[in-house]
Amino acid sequence: MSDAAPPDHDVPDPNDHTPLICVARQPIFDAKCSITAYELLYRGNPGAIKAQMVDGTLASARVVLGALGDIGLDKLAPNALAHINLPDAMLRTPFAPPLPPDRVVIEVLEDVRVDAELLAGILELRARGFRIALDDYASHLCDPRLLEVADIVKVDLMAEAPEKLEATVRALQARGLELIAEKVETREQFEQCKALGFTGFQGYFLQRPETFSGQRAPTMRLATLQVLAALQEPNRTPEEIEELVSRDLALVHRLLRCLNSGFYNLPRQVTSIKHAIVMLGLENLKRLCAVVALAAFEDRPSYLLVNAMIRGRMCELLAVQKAPGDAGSFFFAGLLSHLDALLGVPTAEAVRALPLTQAVEAALTSEAGTIGAALHGVRAYERGQWDQAGGGPFTEEQIRAAYLAAVAWADDSRHLLH
Repeated sequence: MSDAAPPDHDVPDPNDHTPLICVARQPIFDAKCSITAYELLYRGNPGAIKAQMVDGTLASARVVLGALGDIGLDKLAPNALAHINLPDAMLRTPFAPPLPPDRVVIEVLEDVRVDAELLAGILELRARGFRIALDDYASHLCDPRLLEVADIVKVDLMAEAPEKLEATVRALQARGLELIAEKVETREQFEQCKALGFTGFQGYFLQRPETFSGQRAPTMRLATLQVLAALQEPNRTPEEIEELVSRDLALVHRLLRCLNSGFYNLPRQVTSIKHAIVMLGLENLKRLCAVVALAAFEDRPSYLLVNAMIRGRMCELLAVQKAPGDAGSFFFAGLLSHLDALLGVPTAEAVRALPLTQAVEAALTSEAGTIGAALHGVRAYERGQWDQAGGGPFTEEQIRAAYLAAVAWADDSRHLLH
């Protein structure tokens, strides 16, 4: 983030006709729900809906890894390991990937053909410093020879019979393997896997906002969100904006502290909301208020707050394609897409407590309207559901470009939440 709007040059050029490669990420958490790694989900072309490359060729894998190198691990997996799936062909004839071994875990897909050539290729990657994880592991399907060359096993809870899970875990632990529970769908599964000794956890239960709902947020946080919602109403005058923001003294304090930090590097100190409006402009101030207000939710997981920022920025960038005059509403809808987790109540109940516009409320409750379509594409893309991300008013290429720009922006701006 800069002293005004984030620079537009962070958004990939829509007229760029280089091959479209889709990259998203899914976090891997530890037992305390802190992120330890990201699995980078990618496809060689937008028509692919499965984890492996459509054509399975070494050439496709090289293109994908090259793209990941161009985007940068620091943008996609800041301060965390990156798990990357490699197709069968690349495992058999490994070359030096343009990625640092100390930051990358190579995942071996469940459908590889196990033979001496494959095992030799995996051992060569290990010799170069890469750790090896077996993806979608099920004890009755996995060739035991793979366990001899692995460091990590990601146990698929949907494929492993529940009555066999404890015995499977004990057998893998006896080999000294690190265990990640994959496809964790319920709190019961999460607690069971913690008790069994899993050290990593991945799945929609941990990624979806209801995971972190917990206790209802204090009333003062609701008041802050009510102020932010009122700011989104069109045709607000600068005087009305100043009056609204000034209602929340904690918000004013955090806002002025942020503006006067070295991060913004403004030419002179900002001393009031009126002064901030002059320095930033109404739209930039409203967006900054929304981001800074997330700092009030310090008991919510940091990933949840950063993901809310990513969604807000993505929706805002997509608004440029269809409704540039309504970018603020798009941003606010994306930011509040974790409203149930922030307030500790279902979304339908939460929106009744806020003075939202009809378009934003419809987007949050049912993904209706153009804003809802943007939000649907954002949610689908971040989960790697490529077949659902496009097809609406926004193309997959537009969503991909918005995602990459939003991840970089949110990671640059996340210090504002502290």
